[in-house]
Amino acid sequence: MRGALIPFFYDAADAGKIEPIDENGQSIPGLSGVSGAWANGYFMFFDLPPGRYVLRGASFAARGVRYQLVVPQTAPLKRSVVLRPGAAAFLGVYNYDAIWPELGIALKRAGRIVGHWLTPWMKRPVMPRDADMRVFDADQPSEISALQAVREKLAGTPWRRAVDARLRELSAAEPVKTAGVLSRELPLHPEPFLSWRDTLKWGQPRRVTGGLGWRRPGGEAQIALFFTSSTARGFAGWEAALGDLRRAASASVQDSGEVYTVRVATRSGPAARVTTYSYPDGTLVGSVTKVILTETTLIPDGAGLFTMRLRAPRDEFESALPAYREFLLQLVLGPPQPKAVKTEYVLPMGMSP
Repeated sequence: MRGALIPFFYDAADAGKIEPIDENGQSIPGLSGVSGAWANGYFMFFDLPPGRYVLRGASFAARGVRYQLVVPQTAPLKRSVVLRPGAAAFLGVYNYDAIWPELGIALKRAGRIVGHWLTPWMKRPVMPRDADMRVFDADQPSEISALQAVREKLAGTPWRRAVDARLRELSAAEPVKTAGVLSRELPLHPEPFLSWRDTLKWGQPRRVTGGLGWRRPGGEAQIALFFTSSTARGFAGWEAALGDLRRAASASVQDSGEVYTVRVATRSGPAARVTTYSYPDGTLVGSVTKVILTETTLIPDGAGLFTMRLRAPRDEFESALPAYREFLLQLVLGPPQPKAVKTEYVLPMGMSP
């Protein structure tokens, strides 16, 4: 809610109430829900049965009292959301502009505020806040911002898994990594087949046709990204590539052989881990053994196939894995989007646009 006197100041509601409605927008008697947590400007509801819900009210604490905001009761179906079993749903963002009440009402409320300042041990007064709802926004970018804002608060809970599942369903990109005192976003480095952000800090990549590679400074861990065009010689298609991945995983005796899912940018794809052994030249097999772990992820694409790979000695693999996974989340797959070109037109003298 924007302030009435200084519109640049705002108060964020930290509590609210919802109500289930039927397919006709009518309230279901005897049922309601009260918010259970607040984070970064959003309040949340938990343990609700599946159904259709609409926000009925919100409140925030300020100046020693609690203010109530009234949600319009008209057109509830347009502002409602359907909650599926085991899922997370987004009720929307409501923006209000505060209004000054009449002088007599304002003086009366000011007296209640001052009275509570003088008796802070008493119960906090609850007062209505005169405000008009200006914006209701429930589009996909708003939902993504809300889910990303609350998920850290839900870490270690089943609700965090529900939020993450909804973000994957929306193909949401991770928030851009920032660095420096001013927390500036890391810039994108465009390549012909994708763009990357330097979250690794491993230096500039080695470039080959359709691929990029990094090597960890002071270590042996390596990361490689490739794109194989569907028109490339020898490309057998997605099913063949996935079959090769499964066979490699199942053939590795030291690994479970399972194929799991890894997120890359806004997509997800199958991944598998393989253990191999290398023997330095001039040594007997089994006398000196170097154990190498490799995780490979495949991402299907309409124009071909993306391949992402981390390869490292066993004692270095686990320490490199978190940085690798974060690096994958910050990728932007596909050719860089062309920048908009500003065109200026000069009109002949005597003509006006």
